[in-house]
Amino acid sequence: MRNWKVCSGLIRLICFFLMINLCLSGCKNPFKTRSSPTPVISEGTWETPARPDIVILNLLYAYNERIIGNFNQCLGDSFIFSAPEDSLDAANQGRADLFAGWDRSVEISVTARIFDTSRQNPDSFSYVLSIHSIPTIPDDIGDSTASLSREYELLILNGKTTPPDTASAKGIATFLMRQTSLDWWSIYFWKDIPSVANTDDWADLKAKFRQ
Repeated sequence: MRNWKVCSGLIRLICFFLMINLCLSGCKNPFKTRSSPTPVISEGTWETPARPDIVILNLLYAYNERIIGNFNQCLGDSFIFSAPEDSLDAANQGRADLFAGWDRSVEISVTARIFDTSRQNPDSFSYVLSIHSIPTIPDDIGDSTASLSREYELLILNGKTTPPDTASAKGIATFLMRQTSLDWWSIYFWKDIPSVANTDDWADLKAKFRQ
């Protein structure tokens, strides 16, 4: 009788541990840490765009270092480029299509041509970009959207002329941004206007490389 009680107790104990094991195997481990997102590896000078102003710095470095991958990361999926004054001038010259439908794919394609041409033929075409904040236009940064305006200057070398010619393109670029995945910021709208009417700006340089 005593042996039967011992055996019965052992059977109940084994069943208890089996039930515990089944419950644990069917539940998630609450102490297991989540895997971190795969980091983005960028060449050149690039910083995680945790703030809107960092996006502009990344864009500046990408342009001057001619790295299209870094430039690509500055733009959101729904990106649009707008150059109102240049668009009107183009339409008056019968080229209304020049700035039409300027979305992300157009921007990447045009910028890649600029970078490639400058790298492959630096003696014929080169440039240096500078970007500065505008004290009279403060940054407008909300919880998930932002608007930043910056003055810029592009010093462009044309080595095809004799002697080589240096031109300047100046203007104001307004960048509308929003937070994306991983709380990173990216540009979804870029508006460009010249500093002085009827003078060259960034959009003029871009337009020369659109096909």
